[in-house]
Amino acid sequence: MDSFYYENKDYFDQRIQQVESSSRASQAIRNFETLAEAPDTAVYARIRPLTEREIEESHIRGVLPDSFNVASVHEPRRKVNGKPDLNSSSFTVDEVYGPDKSTRDIYDDRVQELTKWVWDGGMSLLLAYGRTGSGKTFTVTGLEKLVVEELMDGKLAGVREVHVCIFEVTGNNLYDLLNDRVQVSIMEDAFGSMQLVGILEKNPTTSDEFLNLIETAKAQRSVASTARNDESSRSHSVCRVRIVTKETTSSQEGSFLLVDLAGSEASADTQHHSRERMAETREINKSLTILKDCIRARALWSISQADAATQKHQKHVHIPFRSSKLTQVLKSAFDVKNTQTYKTLVIACIAPSILDVAHSKNTLRYAETLKVPVPKSKPRPFDKRIPTTWTNDHVKEWVKKNSGKPPINPLKLAPKESGIEMCRLNEDEFCRRALLTPGVELERAKLLYFKLWTLHIDSRALLSRPQAIIETGPTDTTLNRPQKAKTIKPGSFFQLDTEDIEDGIEIVMAMGPDIISQKSKKGEFGYICAVVGSSATAFESNMPI
Repeated sequence: MDSFYYENKDYFDQRIQQVESSSRASQAIRNFETLAEAPDTAVYARIRPLTEREIEESHIRGVLPDSFNVASVHEPRRKVNGKPDLNSSSFTVDEVYGPDKSTRDIYDDRVQELTKWVWDGGMSLLLAYGRTGSGKTFTVTGLEKLVVEELMDGKLAGVREVHVCIFEVTGNNLYDLLNDRVQVSIMEDAFGSMQLVGILEKNPTTSDEFLNLIETAKAQRSVASTARNDESSRSHSVCRVRIVTKETTSSQEGSFLLVDLAGSEASADTQHHSRERMAETREINKSLTILKDCIRARALWSISQADAATQKHQKHVHIPFRSSKLTQVLKSAFDVKNTQTYKTLVIACIAPSILDVAHSKNTLRYAETLKVPVPKSKPRPFDKRIPTTWTNDHVKEWVKKNSGKPPINPLKLAPKESGIEMCRLNEDEFCRRALLTPGVELERAKLLYFKLWTLHIDSRALLSRPQAIIETGPTDTTLNRPQKAKTIKPGSFFQLDTEDIEDGIEIVMAMGPDIISQKSKKGEFGYICAVVGSSATAFESNMPI
């Protein structure tokens, strides 16, 4: 195909210019579309410029940004009669950055938000994916430097400690790049978290110290010469940044995982590889496939959770993170039991040459599959018992009524956040905003935070019920109907509510339903309970069933 391209270079160049001219005419219309709020998982594509060698060899660009979220791919074809033809296709992601866009543009648009999120106790994951020679390492290294500047320049509010470790994943092995490539083990602790055993973690205090660590790790990374790149990365490099808050002991750690994935290769790239190199390539491609499955499965799980109230039977979603060492390391990003919200950014790096469009299509196809379409559903109406249904006005009204006297200023606490965004705030950030109101003490700020979270946790039971039940509530007939007593089994232990505690009795054991009491005739059920203590006595308890 290379010789066929050179024979018909002028034809392909002219055809691509014609296609792009018509595309630019319609681009102005598409640019009026409204950009949605940035999701927790975003997929970007970055098209690098042509290299000096590609320009010398008269390559032309076959991959171009069509609009803010569309990449156009133009692939040369040979017709049956031997004449040239151009096959054009397009791929949609969240945003496409052309050769004229810098690493700083990507950082300002999305990565800066992730950095601040981590500083405030959140968790973020950045992945750079693409064929070898597409600019992954260049992109990740540039973004790492900007992240370091943001974290270490002292402009972010609060006092934090920054800890970093950098390692590579090669097949089923992990190597510490800050400790002379010492092999590291990964083990799952009693809480289900993956721990790196034997990793050396540094505590840089300046930007220069941090950047020196990155350069040291880069020099230790496994590289090899390929047909496409003299120094192709043959491993997945992971830079883990932990942010520890020293102001309070109850705050959660922030975590930022910046991953430079190994270059993917097609079968044509491996035809001259040795047996060991081919096995290495298979492991790389296998881990990348599993990574894609994990990202998609996690997104599907999030959608099923959000839409659980309208589904009679929620589908089980399997996340195969145990299938490779890479996804085990990144387990926290896919773990559905993780209490911290993860924000993920995938950057698909593209080589623009028309002779590489087959590989570019594979990369864009991979990136496009990571975008799981969210099904359109009727938004849940406002319910004062469910904070995730609150608008910003509802949040402000709730703060005024529940924050004590004088009330916390809702404009300081929630200037623009909805209910679901307030629930995602960590305790430190919530309290920091609350303390901006004069006269508010830390204890009152924490009480309001716990009150909101208690309401949020209790609302999960409502969300698991059909929407109509939440909107209408129980009817009078339901309230007057005797409740079934079989939902509580004899021998069950219960802690009484504060208003029901008498003579210091707090914990009781249910013996059996009280069917003789006059209350049962009124549709209320009580239980004969025994006090859990040295001198147990029987008494009647009107516990709800």
